[in-house]
Amino acid sequence: MKLSKLFALATLVLALLISSMLARILAGEWRHYQATRAGLQALQLAHQAMLAAEKVSLERGPANALMGADAPDAAARQRLADARLGSDATLAALQAALAGAPRQPDAALLAVGKARAALAAARRGVDAVAAQPRAARAPAQIRGAVQHMFDVVPLVMQAVTALSQRAEAVYPQFSGALMSARIAVELREYAGRLGSHFTAALTAQQALSEEDTAHINVLRGRIEQLRLLTTLSPNEANADARVAVALQTMEARYFGDGLAFAGGIVAASKAGRPYGMDSAQFAAGYVPAMQSILQVRDALLALSIDGARQASEQAQRELLLASCLGAAMLLMLAGLLYILRRRVVRPLLWATRAVVDIANGDLDTPVRVSQRRDEIGDMQHALLRLRASNLEKRQLELERQHLIEQLRVSADTDYLTGTLNRRAFTAAGKAMARRCQEHGLPLALIIFDIDYFKAVNDECGHDAGDLVLIRIAELVGRELCDGDILARYGGEEFIVMPVNCDLAGARGVAERLRAAIAAAPIRLPDGASLRVTASFGVTAAGGTPATLDGLFRSADAALYNAKKLGRNRVECG
Repeated sequence: MKLSKLFALATLVLALLISSMLARILAGEWRHYQATRAGLQALQLAHQAMLAAEKVSLERGPANALMGADAPDAAARQRLADARLGSDATLAALQAALAGAPRQPDAALLAVGKARAALAAARRGVDAVAAQPRAARAPAQIRGAVQHMFDVVPLVMQAVTALSQRAEAVYPQFSGALMSARIAVELREYAGRLGSHFTAALTAQQALSEEDTAHINVLRGRIEQLRLLTTLSPNEANADARVAVALQTMEARYFGDGLAFAGGIVAASKAGRPYGMDSAQFAAGYVPAMQSILQVRDALLALSIDGARQASEQAQRELLLASCLGAAMLLMLAGLLYILRRRVVRPLLWATRAVVDIANGDLDTPVRVSQRRDEIGDMQHALLRLRASNLEKRQLELERQHLIEQLRVSADTDYLTGTLNRRAFTAAGKAMARRCQEHGLPLALIIFDIDYFKAVNDECGHDAGDLVLIRIAELVGRELCDGDILARYGGEEFIVMPVNCDLAGARGVAERLRAAIAAAPIRLPDGASLRVTASFGVTAAGGTPATLDGLFRSADAALYNAKKLGRNRVECG
């Protein structure tokens, strides 16, 4: 195997091995970075899903107020309409975000779709109750409408759970904070349900039923359990200042003021006292206290999202660092191989190529010479001297060939016009005649000379006559197609052999040339402008093979006829 191929193969194998190792490392870093991005996105979507659950829960307030009012006014209906618009917008945005996030669980998207359908059905139940007179609104019907609204939030929470689990798989260090955030959302939901269980009693201004009382007691017990899970969970998130402040606020606002406000309704019901408020007034006093629960949720989520964002940024930095290190390794490898190739392999290859070229008589390849004082340097200088000697011999040979070529061109070219001369035309014309005869192609010949050319020489001088011949040759050369033969046959007479033309086609060529000559003024050295014309004789081969001499005689006779008939015309023979 040649040294160049061996070196290239070794370089390729080494580059593949190192590239494979780097690709494996970079692929792992890339997957880790993608996972952190997907986990961060799952956290953000989980937060968005929690906000959607919050909007649905908040919609129950104006819905309960509308079902509990004597005659719902326009303001109450507008509050419900605004709440519904908020719920719809949040759920639609969540559904669109999930649909555009292919790396997130499909269960979340499915749960949001079910929640939107369930919410639409629950709203129809609320509207059916609110459309009846207050006296006709049965408590069981109100409880059923409220329960249907309750059933929407768990569907949204399914999406929250799926997204949280996706995030926890990537960020296990935030699993405690995420669990506490979900507990806070559940706590907010049960707090809302607790308030909704007063709607039927406040609407009818009746004592709480045994069923309502039982539900309220169960809900208070569940709320207390969730309170303990939120505040006493062994979770590093509780040490965060934001979370600690939010927990203190929740204790004061909801578990202090909110539950006390709800307890007053229970006490009034047991004592048989008037409530002194309707469901809308109760919602206005109770719902704001629940916002403190959402502050706990938001603090826990902010802690998790900030940590996930930092982890994603760290993964991105690690990916960038791995990429830079990999690129540096490849550059170092390339540099080492480059130095080895430049100092050892390439000089040997150049020397080998130079020796082979000189032996084959090819001296165009230069010999690379360096200032090295080793065997390679000595070999390069020896090759340089050998090449110089051979170059000198080749230069002499080239000069000889160039002189021969100049003589050949001079023999074939008209010295004045640069077109073919008569001898060269004869050779070229015979070759074209043979090709046309072999392939069955038409063959035509055009002869023209300049009218009254002797008068041009006599009146303007021979220099002007020479200029006319030169300009006419240039003009005709531009008008002809590639492959057409143009020659100066003698004096002012020119001959044209167009390619693949019959008699009609050759006549057309001649007419075009005649018109071009007649229309082109020729400016003389003294500034005067001169117009000349030319007469044309055209002929073409008949049914039998024709010789070049026969075509010439026929075209010459046609030219004579053109002159006889008045010049500046085309005649066919």
